[in-house]
Amino acid sequence: MKKPTSADSSRPPGQPDAQLKLVVQDQTPFAEVRTPAPQLPRAIVKQVSIQDALLAEGLLAVKLSDGCHSMDELNELLIKNLSQNSLETRRRYVQSITRWFFQDGIDGLLRKVWRAYGDEAIMHDLLRWSYLAHEPIMGACVADALFPLENGIAIPATYFDKFLAEYLGEVPPDRTRERTKINFKRLGFLDRAKGKPDRLTPVIPQKTSFMILLHHLFAPRAVRTVELRTLLANPFWKYLGYKSEDAVRNVLREADAAGVIGKYIVADQIEQVTTRCSLDEWLKKGMRL
Repeated sequence: MKKPTSADSSRPPGQPDAQLKLVVQDQTPFAEVRTPAPQLPRAIVKQVSIQDALLAEGLLAVKLSDGCHSMDELNELLIKNLSQNSLETRRRYVQSITRWFFQDGIDGLLRKVWRAYGDEAIMHDLLRWSYLAHEPIMGACVADALFPLENGIAIPATYFDKFLAEYLGEVPPDRTRERTKINFKRLGFLDRAKGKPDRLTPVIPQKTSFMILLHHLFAPRAVRTVELRTLLANPFWKYLGYKSEDAVRNVLREADAAGVIGKYIVADQIEQVTTRCSLDEWLKKGMRL
């Protein structure tokens, strides 16, 4: 593990980095698990099952939504267009797609972004974020278990099992343990090969995706100044794939230099970002970074 740098000194105590020790054996990095401490006090978790991450189906839904006037109309189109043979499965998938990607209605964020950009790379980032934001077990695994690990590291088979047991307060069902890993592969976080340990792979998000979510979460209706610690407390940047707070700072510096935000200030004990416009204005102009 690298020695802390001055940039790391601002990290609050109790981050997952302090709970996990990385070791190297025979040139292959593995993670020696110590149960990660939760970042914040969590409510009792009742959900113990995980559904398949339907990112391809979510992308289809976003594209189909562009011509729909209501969620009922979209749901009917999805049932007709999903590839699964079973009608029951298609209906169940439609329910999941609605919960993960359309909680804000037919004219929500994802459809607005698709109309503004028509960019599948951006949409994949936002689908990944939206799924993790609405699937608490998977979101916790990314933010607390995967985030501290270096890209490329080989992960022991029991790593996620131990984390899930700690998070759920009970031994997770076999199907939940296996589906967690399958979904990580679908989300792009894991490389899985038969007979080999799972390996953490880098997820490289579009910087424009970060900027869209910055405005969506912190400046949806008007220009706003946000302290960096408030921004970092929201795990959206971890869901996108960023691996350090400094990586977020680099994006903000680049956005400041490009003039797509009002300003990014680091002075004394103050570190904050001010947007230049609201989310709707950003999307209307199709702004990029």
